[in-house]
Amino acid sequence: MNLLERLPAPPASTDGRVPVFAPYVGVDTLKHLTDALDVGWLGMGATTKEFEERIAAYLGLRDRYVVCTNTGTSALHIALLAAGIGPGDEVITPSFNYVADHQAIRATGAEVAMCDIHEDDLGIDVASAAALIGPRTKAIVPLHFAGVPCRIAEVHALAHEHGLRVIEDACHAFGTTVDGSKVGSAGDLHFFSFDPVKIITSIDGGCVVTPDRDEVERLQRLRLLGVDKDTTLRYQNKRAWDYDVVSEGFRYHLTNIMASVGVSQIKRVDEFIAGRRAVCERYSTAFDGLPGVRVLRRVYDDVSPFIYSLRVPAGRRDAFIEHLSLRGVDAGIHFVPVHRHTYFADARRTPMPVTERVVEQVVTLPLHSLMTERAVERVVESVWSFFSSCA
Repeated sequence: MNLLERLPAPPASTDGRVPVFAPYVGVDTLKHLTDALDVGWLGMGATTKEFEERIAAYLGLRDRYVVCTNTGTSALHIALLAAGIGPGDEVITPSFNYVADHQAIRATGAEVAMCDIHEDDLGIDVASAAALIGPRTKAIVPLHFAGVPCRIAEVHALAHEHGLRVIEDACHAFGTTVDGSKVGSAGDLHFFSFDPVKIITSIDGGCVVTPDRDEVERLQRLRLLGVDKDTTLRYQNKRAWDYDVVSEGFRYHLTNIMASVGVSQIKRVDEFIAGRRAVCERYSTAFDGLPGVRVLRRVYDDVSPFIYSLRVPAGRRDAFIEHLSLRGVDAGIHFVPVHRHTYFADARRTPMPVTERVVEQVVTLPLHSLMTERAVERVVESVWSFFSSCA
């Protein structure tokens, strides 16, 4: 059978387990991928440039620029370097996140300082962040958890007061809007992730969005070994044979092959987001009012949801996850707080009562693009059966 004659992989199992994540890869993605292979230029090239242009168009960027990378972590690393972060500096970010951000900060030679989050949106607590600001503080990295926007205006006000850079972790929030504009279209630096489980994927990948034209050139050098003029030619599927290396750099570039998958996905991003919003609102309607259960959001009009998380009584979480598993529904936990990891145990931090409470309660339920009705029903019924049996 020809590759393109295969049926698309279903977004979720109908008879087996319902996984937490299930990337949707259809015939359109396979076609983009085979077309990219047929071109014969497998490294960073014209399709990488096309993906950057489509990201900029989708986000509605004006006088802002996109630089794609091989991962979201790489994107943050070079964004920090472009912002001048280095040894002796300190960057404030919540402990409630995946450790990638904290590792990227330490990779610059800077230190991490960790703050608390708010109960309602699980986003950065600006008062907690403010308590950490000192002479070594150079930047704040807030997260839009699950695609729900944090109180970003407060973050920018604090940063402006102290002369700090803001590098928004928008890895969960591709397509989320704040005051009618998409995250990434205003403010300071942003970074996104396109890894296998994000709203759109390029198998693995990420990007930085910057408002500074000079930073674009530095970001382009940083992602490709510090080479001075390779990007322009590679965007034409060519190489420079007379070049200079003018700065430090890394092999962080996004290939044509990976970008081709990203192009296929961004063409369908509105469809993916609409489906995810519908599932989240369905969940919240079904679960709101269950004893001991707390939903994060009821209305998702401004949210591009990456994950759907519930908060359940801490003493019942393990039993709840086991109950779901026995009914063929997988669940996850986002996150293990970074200050509990051995490598970051000595990092400076504020008291984090909300973080300490939330991380014992939070459970991530299955959420996929184009999720089947049967999968949604299985999740709803499984959650209900646990709390009704425990009532």
